[in-house]
Amino acid sequence: MALPKYDQIASELRGRIVRGELKPGDALPSERELTDRWKVARATVVRALEVLRHEGLIETRQGTGSAVRERTPLARTAGERYQTSVQTGYIYTAGEHADIVSAEMVAAPEDVATALGVEPGDQVARRHRVTLEGEQPTATSYSWFTSEVAQAAPRLLRRERVREGTTRYLEMQTGRRPHTGRDWWTARLATDDERELLGLDAPAAVAEVRHVAYDEDGRPLAYEVGINPSGRWARTEEYAMSN
Repeated sequence: MALPKYDQIASELRGRIVRGELKPGDALPSERELTDRWKVARATVVRALEVLRHEGLIETRQGTGSAVRERTPLARTAGERYQTSVQTGYIYTAGEHADIVSAEMVAAPEDVATALGVEPGDQVARRHRVTLEGEQPTATSYSWFTSEVAQAAPRLLRRERVREGTTRYLEMQTGRRPHTGRDWWTARLATDDERELLGLDAPAAVAEVRHVAYDEDGRPLAYEVGINPSGRWARTEEYAMSN
């Protein structure tokens, strides 16, 4: 079932903001431009913009239209980062970068083994990073890969940034294109290590997103666990509640 038009408009604009295509202070297309482009009534566009205002992404000033507001940096999901890489060649948006904490072979914990289709204790590649916008941490994440994938993509085991993103890099190295993604979300309290990495006071809530990318044959290509501070991650869904 297709999303309502107002939500489609909001989703498209939200994606451009999260990817950094629309930066704080940038003007959004005018209501007339959005009305003509989407072939909808003005009320539909107004509702879409109201969704984004409610999420704290834009602000509207009398006579000047809507603009991206100065905001706490939003963390992005692995799928959103991959789309940015495909479109621009870079996984990072303007002002964003990552510090690679570690890149090494380790024994697979049970959840990693299940996600990658290997046995617990098998050797897998693990990359740990902290993503920042300017000097402010927006997320910390762990990416995991089978030893087979790591052999084909040696940069996974170097403590250096993969500017096109690891998933895009894997696609180019192995020829295995991401076809399907599966995400799980939960909220919990941050661990001591996470609070230190993200500069949070105790106690602090975080959102945890677990992501698996599958290739066209349904084989796991990568598994990622991302931890995002509360207030720097948002997700909106609209769905039918009756037949």
